[in-house]
Amino acid sequence: MVWRKINAFCEKNKMEIHILPSLLVLSFIATAFGDGGELTLVQELSSKPAQKLSRYGWYGNIRLTMFRIPDDTVAARWLFTVTRDSGFHCGTHNVTIYMSWGAPPVIDPVGRVNMTFNLSNPAPGDWYLAAHLPQDDGRIEHKGFPSCSYYFQPQLSVRRAVDTPILQATPLTQTASPDRPALLKVFVPEFMLSLSVSVSGCTWGEGLVNGDCSLVLTLGSSSPQGGLVRVNCSLIGCSAVLLAPPWNTWIRVAVDSYHSNRTTAFSISANYTVGCKPQSVGLSGDDYINRLRGNSSTTTSPGNSSVVVEAGLHNNVSLECVWSVPVLREELDVLSVRFSPVNGPSVTVTHTYPTLLTYPLNTQSTGGTLNLEITLNATNVTSGNSSVLACLSSWVPVLTLNQSQLCHTALYSAYGLSVNVSVPRTVIRLPFPQAATWYLTLQVFCNR
Repeated sequence: MVWRKINAFCEKNKMEIHILPSLLVLSFIATAFGDGGELTLVQELSSKPAQKLSRYGWYGNIRLTMFRIPDDTVAARWLFTVTRDSGFHCGTHNVTIYMSWGAPPVIDPVGRVNMTFNLSNPAPGDWYLAAHLPQDDGRIEHKGFPSCSYYFQPQLSVRRAVDTPILQATPLTQTASPDRPALLKVFVPEFMLSLSVSVSGCTWGEGLVNGDCSLVLTLGSSSPQGGLVRVNCSLIGCSAVLLAPPWNTWIRVAVDSYHSNRTTAFSISANYTVGCKPQSVGLSGDDYINRLRGNSSTTTSPGNSSVVVEAGLHNNVSLECVWSVPVLREELDVLSVRFSPVNGPSVTVTHTYPTLLTYPLNTQSTGGTLNLEITLNATNVTSGNSSVLACLSSWVPVLTLNQSQLCHTALYSAYGLSVNVSVPRTVIRLPFPQAATWYLTLQVFCNR
C-alpha cells in the first residue's frame, strides 16, 4: 500500500508586528522561602516602551509585546498602563489585552478573554501580550478636530529562585507549610517515556505524629495552555505520574500544605521510565550533505511527499520501538518554512512500531500557521481494512498510538489524525504554533 503525505510547513502571515526591546531591567535580591533550608529569591523588573493603540480591524492593528520569563520563576506580575492624550472630546474606551505563552495570541475581537495579572509558577520562556482598542464603529470623524491617541505600556516584575533543589532518584527531605511551599525541579532527558514523583514519610510537630501527608503535589508550570498536574496526598503519601513528559526540559515540582499553622516534613524522589532510542534510517555519513546539495537545485512544491505503508519489517532494520526519519528544514522565503523528509518523498510506515518525524519551530517561525496534510494514494492499497493513525504533538512525541486511546501528552497539546480508504485525506492547520520541537508519529493499524 502506498500513502502520500503532504509536507508540514509553516507560512508566516503578512502582518506588522512591533517587538521593541526592553528599556529597563532591574534586579534585586529578595528574602527566601524554603525547602529543607531556604531558597534565595531574586526580583527582576522590566519595562517596555509605550505604544500607540489602534482600533481593531485586522491583526496588523494590534500592539504586540514580548516578555521573557526566566527559569525557576515562582511569581510574575504584569502592570498594564493605558494613557490618553488630553485632546478635545477624548472618550473612554475599553482596551482588550490578550496573553499567550510560546507564540503570539490568536485574536477574537468579539469574545471575552480572562486576564491574569498575578501568576504563580509561570512557564519559562517567551510570553506575548497583544492589545488593541475596540473595533471601528464606522463613525466619520470631523475634519479639523484633533484625534485622540491611546497608549499601552506593560511592565513585568518576577521573582525567581537561584538555588532550587534538583530532584533525583535519591530521596530528599523537604518541609512545607501553608505560606511556604517546597519548590524543586527535575530534568527530563530525551527518550523518556514517563516521569514519576513520589512523596512519603511525612512528619510534623516534633516528629511525634507520623504518616499524615495532607499535602498537594504539583508538577509543571502555569500557562494559558494548561501544563499542570496536581495530586492530593493521602495519609501515607502520593505519586504523580507524567506519561509522555516533555523532553529536554526542566519540570517544576511544588508541594503545598493545607494544614494551618503546621510545617510538614516529608521525603520526595523522582524516577523515570526509559524508552528506546529511535533507529535513524534513510541516510548516513556524507549522504546528508549530498542530499542537501541536490535539494539546493530542486524546487518541490508543498505536498509532494508520500508515506509508504508496509505490512512487515523494514529491510536491515532490527526491532525498535520507534523508527526516526531525518527531516530537512527549508526556508523558502522570509514568510515560509517547509519541512520535508531528507531521503525523498517516500516515508515508510509499519504496524509493528511508529514512524517519527521531527519539526523544530524556533521563535522566528511562530507568527504564522502550521499546515499538515496527510493523503492516501489509493491506487496501491492492498487492504481496505488498514488505517494510518497520526499524532502531532509539541515537546515530546506520542510513541504509544492506540485506536482506543486519544492522542495526548502529559502537559501540552497533541492532535490526532487518521486516514483510510473511506477517508483518504486529512488536514490540520494550527495558527501561531508554539515555539518548540513538534513531532509527527505515524503507525498502521489493521481494522478487524
